[in-house]
Amino acid sequence: MKLRVLALSLTLVSPLHALAEDGPAHDQLQAMSQANRSLNYTGRFLYQFGAEVSTMEIRHAVLDGKEHQRLTHLDGRLVEVIRRGDEVVCLHPDRTLTRISRTETGPLALAQRLAEDVPAQYNILVDGDGRVAGRNATRMRVAPLDTHRYGYRLWLDRDSRLLLKSEVVDGSGVALERVEFVSIELAPGLTHADFALPEVISQSDLSSLPPSHVMQKLALSAEWLPAGFETTGQDWRHAEDDRAPVAAQGYSDGLAAFTVFVEEVKDGSVEEGVSRVGPTVAVSRRLTAPSGAYLVTLVGEIPQATAERVIQSVRVQDASH
Repeated sequence: MKLRVLALSLTLVSPLHALAEDGPAHDQLQAMSQANRSLNYTGRFLYQFGAEVSTMEIRHAVLDGKEHQRLTHLDGRLVEVIRRGDEVVCLHPDRTLTRISRTETGPLALAQRLAEDVPAQYNILVDGDGRVAGRNATRMRVAPLDTHRYGYRLWLDRDSRLLLKSEVVDGSGVALERVEFVSIELAPGLTHADFALPEVISQSDLSSLPPSHVMQKLALSAEWLPAGFETTGQDWRHAEDDRAPVAAQGYSDGLAAFTVFVEEVKDGSVEEGVSRVGPTVAVSRRLTAPSGAYLVTLVGEIPQATAERVIQSVRVQDASH
């Protein structure tokens, strides 16, 4: 099972100084979240994820009271993700379309995840001035108070409060993931046509498992979680291409997040191990329950040592027990 979860976040290392005219740091984050949801804009940005760098284009608008967004990969294979209100679809190079659940993940999701109060496990600090895409910016950092989560650095446009640049950083201040606008235009006059779906040759989505399915009768739990992390819901779904069903249990502290995936295995040949790309870590191990054997995989933006400790505490059992 190939799993990759994208997300966005930030923190910094240089000396701090207060910007009295900009108001409290929390207010600035709230203004950023509101701007990213409500303003109409287009732009191009660089997305660095580990050693990989991609160029992407975004169109964003609120039309008839609904938020619309179109993300287009400008290099490599042409892939687009289009959001129209609660509808989210992924357009593939072979002209197929997959409908996906609305989720606040992806290279520009940080502003939405900061819409609520920042969890108690982080400090928010104003960090001075900067410039991104030719625009004056206020630098901020969201710094973790323990070693179980990453920190974040952000650059907010001083005029519009849009998030112009963000970084996920480890405990040494090294950037593991970066999103940086190279050009941006406000109020570009976008219409519904800018978010239209092209003709596609096929469509697919993830369908729910019937209540009688064996995967529905399993209970997934973690006996140890870092402070502040709570479950965000469990989902049991058919995977695409007639593969075995996959269960997903989400966890979040309100900013950082990870997901534990479970799939049934029919034989002993399962891949256990650890891999990491940028801030995203994947840890897999084999577990057994009275109903069979399962491959459990944790994927998320948390430090590797934390991920390994969590997955060692994961238990799979029949829900009836």
